[in-house]
Amino acid sequence: MLVSAHLPIYVFFCSFVVLSSVANVRSAEAPKEIQGLIAGVREKCHRETGVDIEHVERTTDGHFHESEVLGCYFSCVFNSFDLLDHDGHMDFDKLLKKLPAVESFADHGAAMVAACRHITGANPCESAFKIMQCWQSTYPDKYFVI
Repeated sequence: MLVSAHLPIYVFFCSFVVLSSVANVRSAEAPKEIQGLIAGVREKCHRETGVDIEHVERTTDGHFHESEVLGCYFSCVFNSFDLLDHDGHMDFDKLLKKLPAVESFADHGAAMVAACRHITGANPCESAFKIMQCWQSTYPDKYFVI
C-alpha cells in the first residue's frame, strides 16, 4: 500500500495538508510532489463527514464556514495521518520531525507550526478547525486544503 511505504512523508504532507503548504504553489493547490500521496483522503473524509466541499475550498480564501462538520472534515484529515488525538490535541512534534525530510516545506513549516502550536479546542473537530484557521491566517499564500 502506498501509505505504508511512504508513511513518514505521507503523515507530514497530509497533516500540513489541510493545512498549509510552504511550497511555491498557488493557494488551494497541493504541491505536485505530494498529490499521489494524498489521493483518496479528500474523498474518504468527505464521505465520512458529509461536508460541503465548497466550504472546504473557501477556506483557502480565509472563509471558514462556522460548522462542526467542516471542523470534523479537517479532523478526519488529521486522523488519517495519526496527528490528532481523541482529546483534540495535535501532535506538532510528530509533524516537526518530518520537516527536514521535505525540502519544500522546511523554510516556513516550522514557523507555521510555532505560530499555531498553542491552538486547541473542546474536541478534535473544534481543534482541527482552529488549527486550520491559524495556518491559513499565518501564511495565506501558502495554505492549501485536501
